[in-house]
Amino acid sequence: MDVETVQKITFKERTEIDGIILDSVSVLKIRIPLNMTFAISLGNQDFYEGVIIELKSQGIKGYGEGETVAQITGEDHNILFYTALGIISSMEGKKLDSIESASEFINSYCYGNSAAKSAVEMSIYDLISKWLKVPARSLLGGDAKPRMTSLTIPLGSVKENLELLYKYQKSGAKIIKVKVGKDIEHDTERITEIAKNLDSNVVFFADANQGYNLGRAIKMAEVLSRNGAVFFEQPMKRNDLFGLKDLRKKSGLPIMLDESISSSMDVVNAIRIGSADMINVKLSKSGGIRNAIKALTVAQAAGLDAMVGCMLESKLGIAASLTVANTLSNVKYTDLDGFTYLKEQPFDGGIDFKDGFDYPIVGHGFGAKPVSSLFR
Repeated sequence: MDVETVQKITFKERTEIDGIILDSVSVLKIRIPLNMTFAISLGNQDFYEGVIIELKSQGIKGYGEGETVAQITGEDHNILFYTALGIISSMEGKKLDSIESASEFINSYCYGNSAAKSAVEMSIYDLISKWLKVPARSLLGGDAKPRMTSLTIPLGSVKENLELLYKYQKSGAKIIKVKVGKDIEHDTERITEIAKNLDSNVVFFADANQGYNLGRAIKMAEVLSRNGAVFFEQPMKRNDLFGLKDLRKKSGLPIMLDESISSSMDVVNAIRIGSADMINVKLSKSGGIRNAIKALTVAQAAGLDAMVGCMLESKLGIAASLTVANTLSNVKYTDLDGFTYLKEQPFDGGIDFKDGFDYPIVGHGFGAKPVSSLFR
């Protein structure tokens, strides 16, 4: 684990959130090798490159995390780091009376940069719940139940995919996500072989990460239907809502939108046009917990089921996402396996994975503590 940069800000003017006076904040830019290449239609990833925030108030520390893919949120490693620093610096001297007002302030700092905003807001949730000596879920009204998570098979050869499938099934996985969207002939072969080798109690779905046009998406939907997939995630470009509407009519397979959904208004537009059967909400796309819950609530009001997903995040980010997943009843799926790709973990606790389920670790805040080598 390589801590590339550390920047500390000590607040000289009184800075307050929900009655809690902030003393200082440290922002870390870190890099961790992955245990395999994470290949999707948008590109390959060999490293976790994230930002960790430590927010301090009278000896109590709240932690936040941001990690993303530039093709999804527009942020690379450096943008994440400097945007988070900018947001936090702009808070100095402010009195923000609630989490809602803090969230609005964070979101008004700049357009986009949702993963950096999420990291800052996450640290605030963690700090406030630790001040109150309660789990973060108590601030959201959720529960602490374990959630079945999908495990992801990236793009690769049939042999590599099957080896990973056997490993996942041996670990107790009950739902498999298969990345597609690059080469439809090869994707068809991969899907067919994976489906043949699924255990009887295991289901799967496919995620194209916007990789197909309408014609190819229809062909892949036919392959997926034939092989028993439960749904098809983000088959086409994020802004092609009318094309996705056509796909829904022609495929007969439920369509889940991911990259198309970054806000509650995106959910409204998808519902209005008729582009989605389900949505995938991520903190890093939404700009934080509060916005993610607003998007999920809009979907719930319209009768749409949802999934809460993740980037290649550590146990801290996964714990925060699991907290959100346990807040609304329309969240039927979780895709919270990002931490399993990291060779080293910057945080202990938060969640525990066993037999295909993520179990929340009970504790104040998100229940995650930094490892000793993180803040040296």
